[in-house]
Amino acid sequence: MKKFGCLVLVLTLLILQGCSGISMLGGTSRSDLYSAKFLSDVKVIKESYRAGDSKKALALLQQMDDQTLLPTERGFRRNLIGVIYFAEGNFEQAVFNFDQALTTSRLDESLTSQIYLNLAGSYFKLGFTEKAYASIVSGKPESLQEKEREKYFKLRFKLAQELGHENDIIVSLINFLGPKKTINELKSSSYYESMLSKYLRLESSEKMKVLEQFEESGYLLVGYLAYLEAEKYYYSGSKGEANDVLYWVKKYFGNHSEVVTLVDNFTNRVENYAKLELNNIGVVLPLSGKNKVYGERALLGIDSALKRFQQQNGGQPLPFKLFVKDSQASGVVGAHAVQELIDKNFVSVVIGGLFSGEALEEYKEARSKGVIFISLSQVYLPRQEKDHLLVEIPGSIESQIAELFTDEMLNHFGRRAAIIYPENSKGRAYVDEFWRVAKTRGVELNNVMPFKDEKIKDFRDPVSKILGLKYKRMRQEEYDLMQEVFDLEKKRSIRRVQVLKPDVDFDWVFVPVKPLNALQIIPSFTYFDVSSKLPIIGGSSWRSNSLSRASDKFRNIYFVGDDVTSISSNFTSWFYNKYKQPPRLIELRGHDSVVVLNNILSNQNISNRNDLDIYLRSKNEVVGLTGKWFQDEGVWLKKLTSHHLRRGKIIKVQDEIAAKKMNQ
Repeated sequence: MKKFGCLVLVLTLLILQGCSGISMLGGTSRSDLYSAKFLSDVKVIKESYRAGDSKKALALLQQMDDQTLLPTERGFRRNLIGVIYFAEGNFEQAVFNFDQALTTSRLDESLTSQIYLNLAGSYFKLGFTEKAYASIVSGKPESLQEKEREKYFKLRFKLAQELGHENDIIVSLINFLGPKKTINELKSSSYYESMLSKYLRLESSEKMKVLEQFEESGYLLVGYLAYLEAEKYYYSGSKGEANDVLYWVKKYFGNHSEVVTLVDNFTNRVENYAKLELNNIGVVLPLSGKNKVYGERALLGIDSALKRFQQQNGGQPLPFKLFVKDSQASGVVGAHAVQELIDKNFVSVVIGGLFSGEALEEYKEARSKGVIFISLSQVYLPRQEKDHLLVEIPGSIESQIAELFTDEMLNHFGRRAAIIYPENSKGRAYVDEFWRVAKTRGVELNNVMPFKDEKIKDFRDPVSKILGLKYKRMRQEEYDLMQEVFDLEKKRSIRRVQVLKPDVDFDWVFVPVKPLNALQIIPSFTYFDVSSKLPIIGGSSWRSNSLSRASDKFRNIYFVGDDVTSISSNFTSWFYNKYKQPPRLIELRGHDSVVVLNNILSNQNISNRNDLDIYLRSKNEVVGLTGKWFQDEGVWLKKLTSHHLRRGKIIKVQDEIAAKKMNQ
């Protein structure tokens, strides 16, 4: 049975608020709906309930004679009885009394909406989701007080989510977040990312239809979402549409100073959009603080590329002029550094984002001003928020998913997939892209299992859920049968971990976590008796010594990453001779960023940002040291390769497929 803890508070508040929570219909006086004696009796009942004597409160309510009460008083009485039963966990009786309350409450719109909310909560507790949804949509949230409206839309979102009513999910979340007064307050809500993720999946025309529903709402959120849409229109070349949306924003949401400032700043940026020094390159790295050593290593990689190009060009250096700034290992500081590089040094490209937290903030700042951003780590954003101005050197989330869903890999691994992911921006970006591509490729996504904290050390709970072992009631008949068989066994050679067999209805599982988490998750499948042949696949970080050592024991470990054979031995030897050390991952990424940069800016006939934007859109391919990138629907994807970790060795899956064909 589903839980929704906040609902108890909603229902209890009705008693604590008493008649003060009742609003009248226009033209109808309080005396027409509630007598002085009834209000006095309710006051006594409230006092009993507050004192913790719910039995006395219930007895007093049940002693009232409906024949002596006005219609709305009968509804009010039944509602309070239902609330008490709800608090006691007697949801069937709560439903009965809420239904009775609705028969006489119609003259008080606020009371009626409260009853529908309470009825929905009761059905939800009983597991009747469709009845709960039908009840909640019958109420009028505009007649509820602010706190009650907030809880109304929170529950409505939950119900719409369970029933798959996509439009109502977005509308409910916008209504829930609508009263927030600042953008920071909006983004601090745990529901903001859910709303934004759903909203960004819509087509542009669908987005505007949703926003236009709230034209008269005055919600800051709606003005902000429309502003983001205007930005997207502009940078996609639809400048007329962008101007129309900005006009609409100022007309209907001009009372919000933050929105007005965003629009004005954007307009000013557009006016100065053409200011560009093509060969001015910005570099933002953590050169102080806890990550200083890594920033210095990335800078060494950048320096190595400049020197190698100079050597290859017969001593003639590249025409680039570098402006280096310190992010201090902070995304906020890094974003400010990006802003200064663009506004003061008119850079055409920024290299940065050594760590994902910095990468996100720095890229958003570069994107807002139409500047190319070459990121040294992945940017954890939904695909819809990325564009042709972003190149992710390690290969993006979208690049990894694209490789996994090629025909070759699906034919090898199978077309039934599952994913276990962390509930954070990284995990949400992965699962959104996983869902999107699975639908387009006709792949069955049979299990999607989040976990809340990457710091936990025991992952048996999410693994047991994905294997159908957590919810025994759903498999009760099978459970009872297996338990009976095991009870009849006289001798047991081993301790049984669980009675039920794992329900593995997928061919492979994708686990986008760090190697340390992988070392805790992979054994959990073995613990629950899952076949050792089930492929468990991770991202590029799984190219690690710790997982390589584990591959002696677990032979089903795969990962998606660079084809390192593309890095020539000539480069490795040159780097070692130059710096007396082999190039490691960070140095490689720093070096590769300059190779990519040089490839992009090879056309020196660009004179302004519009020219650069058009030129970059027209490029089909960018070649780097560690691989190639190609444009797919306005987003740069890196060509990656699937690998198998086997007995300490890294083997290309393509090579395994080829060997298998030869042996057939």
